[in-house]
Amino acid sequence: MDDRERFHFAEKVYYYELERKEKLIARLSLPLAILVALLSFFSYMLDKAPATADGGVGVFFWIFYWYACICLAVGVWKFWRAWNLRVFDKALSTLEDIEAYRTQMLKLYAAFDDGVEETDKQMSIFIYNQYITGATTNALNNDRRLEYLNELSTFMAATILFALLSFVPFYVFHHP
Repeated sequence: MDDRERFHFAEKVYYYELERKEKLIARLSLPLAILVALLSFFSYMLDKAPATADGGVGVFFWIFYWYACICLAVGVWKFWRAWNLRVFDKALSTLEDIEAYRTQMLKLYAAFDDGVEETDKQMSIFIYNQYITGATTNALNNDRRLEYLNELSTFMAATILFALLSFVPFYVFHHP
């Protein structure tokens, strides 16, 4: 692989990781809707919840309800972590900064016969290094997002399971 191919490969990977980030962020909309629906369901049941003094029905309701609430809380935490990583993604420098670097290189190599060619070479190296740094950082961040998203899915499934299990004694209590 020559320099030109490596440059295009790094560029392609960089833009792939940016696109991957957008897709991962877009995948958070369904869990958000599920979280809102579950919160509504929990508030409905909490308003009419049986007491533990109501016997086994009340005890089972509260056991499953609290497990569901714990899973929901962990799911919300995983959602937040997937949505808002503490490590920022890397973008290319602004065009203004890139042009300032180019001007600096032109001044630096002005005394040489091949100054313009050397400036072009340094610009390619500069942008190539930005692609490498950005693609690497963004790939690691996307891997973290995906990990949190997978954990979020697990906890949302557990929340739904425990919510349904808590609904059984809730229903039995209200429909003897």
